[in-house]
Amino acid sequence: MKDKLHIYTIFSVIIIVIVIAVLIGGILTPKSFGDYGHYRWKSIAEIASKEVINQNVEVCQECHNNLYLIHKKDAHYGVPCVDCHGPADMHVKYYKSDSTSKAITQDQATLKKEYNLEGCLYCHRKLKARPADFPQIDVKEHYTFLNVIDSTTKCTECHSPHEPIFLLTEVNHSRLHPIISQCGDCHTEKVDNDYSKVPNHPKIFECQDCHNEIYADFESKPHHNHIECTSCHLFHKQNETSGRMYKNGNAKFCLLCHETKSFKNPDYPPKIFWPEHIGNLKYLANINQKICLNCHVDKIHKMKLDLKAAPHTVNWIKEHGKLGLNASGSDFNPTCNQCHETNYCTNCHQVKIPHPNDWMETHHSTVEKKGKKVCQNCHKPAFCADCH
Repeated sequence: MKDKLHIYTIFSVIIIVIVIAVLIGGILTPKSFGDYGHYRWKSIAEIASKEVINQNVEVCQECHNNLYLIHKKDAHYGVPCVDCHGPADMHVKYYKSDSTSKAITQDQATLKKEYNLEGCLYCHRKLKARPADFPQIDVKEHYTFLNVIDSTTKCTECHSPHEPIFLLTEVNHSRLHPIISQCGDCHTEKVDNDYSKVPNHPKIFECQDCHNEIYADFESKPHHNHIECTSCHLFHKQNETSGRMYKNGNAKFCLLCHETKSFKNPDYPPKIFWPEHIGNLKYLANINQKICLNCHVDKIHKMKLDLKAAPHTVNWIKEHGKLGLNASGSDFNPTCNQCHETNYCTNCHQVKIPHPNDWMETHHSTVEKKGKKVCQNCHKPAFCADCH
């Protein structure tokens, strides 16, 4: 090569560009960038110093405790208030008479409460990308199933946003249940064939595998022609092996299908006027929330009605610790044994209740395996400080 000048020129330009880029990068890179990772360390303090806009549920509880308790026990327990109502920063300042509240008008402080179909469907629209066990609907299919004749009907005509399925037992106290597999977990299209007829198909545990007698009775009842077990016994998946089974006998849950409404087909399913059907709501409050089962159990399946006839008070989750043990606190209250097995408490507490005699010596290993939350089901965090 006789003339190499062009090569020198090209490489010189490249080197100059690299040097300039390095110099500019050094000038523009913030001082704390890279101190503890590929980010600007001081940005954390800057972000933390900004004013809090989204209010957590504990802030809402201070003024709206009745709604907080309902929301906490039902299926929307994991949905923060701000998801539906908005940030609420000005709302809190205005009603707490914050120092900056004078500049806020009542209109600015008012949270959005208007119903919006898209607000519900944002989470509950049926999508192939969503897990099959997540509650989701196709509006047309859902209204057809419930015999709704007015397509403009609002979700809130049946479902309360704070208490969508009217659970009597708090979500996290519902019974632990092995995982329920559904065809939709793997198949995107509706499956008509019985899986057992498909060669080499993996085993799927179904309701009748464990509850054969109840399932056989259910098949002979009117409900079987229109719904599945999980239409009433809703299942909430918590991990890959288990979840919570909602055995919901609340009359309000039955009314989702069986209450007379102007937007429902009057012919089917059978409907009633509420509360005229039972007399009045005061009667319901004084008797029990599962009153439908007392008369209509023959339309559903076999069940032990003696367990349904006298449900506990609304505050039972908080009060049962005082009443569930005997006077000395060393054993199960014998009254509880009339309905519950001795190991019933373990479903929620995940440890033996009452604690065994050697609990003081052995509880450390249990806490290591299951976490402090197991203790905090009953004890406040400060409880441990008495010894530790």
